[in-house]
Amino acid sequence: MMRAPCTSARAAVAVFLVIAVTGCIRRSEPAPPRPPAGGQDSAASPGGRQGGGETPQPRPYDRVITSEAVSDSGLFITHRLGDKLFFEIPRSELGMEMLVISRRAAGGQTSGFFGGGGGNRVVTWEREGNRILLRQQSYDIYADSSRSIYRAVSAMRTGPIIASFNVESWAPDSAAVIDVTKLYTTNIPEFAGVNNPQTDRSFVERVASFPRNVNVEATQTGTVQPQGGGGGGPGGGGQNQRPETVTARMHFSMLKLPEQPMMPRLHDRRVGFGSVTTIDYGRPEHEATERRYIRRFRLEKQNPNAPVSDPVEPIVFWIDPATPEWLVPWVKTGVEAWQPAYREAGFSNAIVAREAPENDSTWSIFDARHSMIYWRPSTVANATGGQVVDPRTGQILKAEVNMYHNVQELLRNWYFTQVAPLDPRARQMPLPDSLMGRLVEYVVTHEVGHAIGFPHNMKASAMYPADSIRSASFLQRMGGHVATLMDYSRFNYVAQPEDSIPPDLLVPKVGPYDRFAVMWGHTPIPDAGTPDAEWSTLDRWSRMQDTVPWYRFTTSDAPNDPFALTEAVGDADAVKSNALGMKNLQRVVDMMLRVAETPGQDYELLTELYQNAIGQWGRYSGHVAALVGSADTQERYGTGPRFEPMSEARQREAVRFLNENAFDVPDWLIRPDILRRIEAEGIVPRVRQAQAGVLNSLLSENRLDRMIEYEALADGDDAYSIADLLDDLEAGVWYELDDRSVRIDVFRRNLQRAYLEAVDRHINPPPPSPGAQQGPGGGQTQRFASDARAALRGHLVELDRSAASAIGRTADGMTRLHLRDLRVQIDRILNPPE
Repeated sequence: MMRAPCTSARAAVAVFLVIAVTGCIRRSEPAPPRPPAGGQDSAASPGGRQGGGETPQPRPYDRVITSEAVSDSGLFITHRLGDKLFFEIPRSELGMEMLVISRRAAGGQTSGFFGGGGGNRVVTWEREGNRILLRQQSYDIYADSSRSIYRAVSAMRTGPIIASFNVESWAPDSAAVIDVTKLYTTNIPEFAGVNNPQTDRSFVERVASFPRNVNVEATQTGTVQPQGGGGGGPGGGGQNQRPETVTARMHFSMLKLPEQPMMPRLHDRRVGFGSVTTIDYGRPEHEATERRYIRRFRLEKQNPNAPVSDPVEPIVFWIDPATPEWLVPWVKTGVEAWQPAYREAGFSNAIVAREAPENDSTWSIFDARHSMIYWRPSTVANATGGQVVDPRTGQILKAEVNMYHNVQELLRNWYFTQVAPLDPRARQMPLPDSLMGRLVEYVVTHEVGHAIGFPHNMKASAMYPADSIRSASFLQRMGGHVATLMDYSRFNYVAQPEDSIPPDLLVPKVGPYDRFAVMWGHTPIPDAGTPDAEWSTLDRWSRMQDTVPWYRFTTSDAPNDPFALTEAVGDADAVKSNALGMKNLQRVVDMMLRVAETPGQDYELLTELYQNAIGQWGRYSGHVAALVGSADTQERYGTGPRFEPMSEARQREAVRFLNENAFDVPDWLIRPDILRRIEAEGIVPRVRQAQAGVLNSLLSENRLDRMIEYEALADGDDAYSIADLLDDLEAGVWYELDDRSVRIDVFRRNLQRAYLEAVDRHINPPPPSPGAQQGPGGGQTQRFASDARAALRGHLVELDRSAASAIGRTADGMTRLHLRDLRVQIDRILNPPE
């Protein structure tokens, strides 16, 4: 692309130009005038000291920036001279807050959120005599400058100095010229993409300056510690292994924060938004007040008076050129699926997807101005989404989605295991491109949700009646089986083949909660000029949740809510929904050989699908177990109770389901025709692990303590006690002990051993780790003997009696040995060695 003539480079600083990174040859200019005395820009007197030594005096401009310099104009004028990189920083940019985003562009691993390396921080360039300091800024605390406490707060906010640079020269307009090469090629931790970059093997590759940002790419060669290291010694790795040398190309984008910050919007725990947090010491409340602002894009209407208007600047997601060509349309649709939600907030065409340029050397996917859908060539079966924000206001400056190539394997396994009986397209491998494209689109939409500010909302999967999500008309009306894309409610395994649900309705879409949350976060409130002035309107919107359940968000401090589960569908009635899910899972196992066995191919696919089926069986059991010792929650602000303990009847129903479906292993799950194809051994420990997970959850310390508390506060008799739980578990885990002729198979023997191990951990907890503090603020919580310990000990005494009686009623040798071993284990638990 054509450049402006070199002679006009300085005049073009404030003009937006697309400038080639090679720049142009800058002609010599006269020596600069002496910088003005006094103030921030006054020069240090001769003999000023830096770090105990003399600070070199600036030299004439044309002695530093010679005619060989390759220069580029923008936020700063940049100069390349041989291996050196100079910044020419105008006086007007000193003290201005700038965001630095670093990303690994090539080399090393590429599986992390930032492609294996990177971060972001806010910095300022400051002058100290004949030095320029790069200082990191902190926003943890705040006070209005008009308050007396501002002086102390301002002093506490002084951040660390990242680097110091001698002023090599002063430009004619008093801009400071500094050599910043070391910032990108030496061991400055905040800018090091590898450990201990070596200067002889690290160098600046390219630089481009734009009106609001400067981009630098540098090759850094250093070390990384080998993976898999524990301590030293045989097999320990880690400490005894030499660091490995690695070369990575790092991209650094320095973006000037908005000079007119966006007005922030206060955070509300009733509505799901990521947030930025500060402690405001200037508030009138009689405390150190935490202020939280939501993370959102800055959307302003082109026509403020119109009910719906295009934004001044839309949200643009650029699609990585590395994205497989056939998936690009699906990725674009996944981004723009959010458009209707923004329209309900008053913005048309608010979010769009565009393909990133492939052959433009001035354009970078890592530029701080570009929100991106990255496509990572990685075996990681996942995807992630996030954003970089202005810490002052929560304004999203760069949103990012990482699509790892192997997410397709994860989607294939999920879809087949959950809904293959409902969609004929899933009964062939590989899945058709049209189906995989739709599944990738779903993931993109979910991750874009994170990138535009939304956390997960696991509550949404319980906001529709379980029967309703088997109705095609209901699903059509509501947009799917879950109220938001931000739940981990994958595919509608509750629906049955006879329900004739169109396959497109098996996959979640942007739902009513998503539209509500976008409305809440982005609808302009014209009459409010401050965040506090908006609150009455925001509070009124939040209270819509009282009458519209699918507008609700996960309660932040309620980890025991059985209606806020991951990987769940229809958990408004977990027993019914997971029973239906198991019916579909049986159908999946029955069709598995037909789908995954192909002459000429190995059994890797069959192995993976069968292991997923076992995992799904355990997951269904876990969803039901969550009902025990739990409480339904709704976040409220001063309008009533937030927690409602689960009824006794629902908890009993849940344990009854587990006795029948988790602790008695279904015959349809143990398939010798599959097992003898995929492994020589493994099903017995795999089933034991799944069952042990359910038992450990049911008998966890936190759950039992909650049951004690809920019983103590129960109104009337509607409480499910620990004694009730142990009685019901005895009926499901130990029923053989009452049989006239006792015989216990290997799966049940392992279940009973896992049961005793769970009880043992509660009665005889492991000692605290060496050096761990206990009590408030410590690493471990001080435990105390509760009713749970007494109930469990009494329960073991009764089990011992039953096992002793059952020994005389068995003719099976392994059962007899098992029962004797149980008695030994019970005695050890009740009477541990000193």
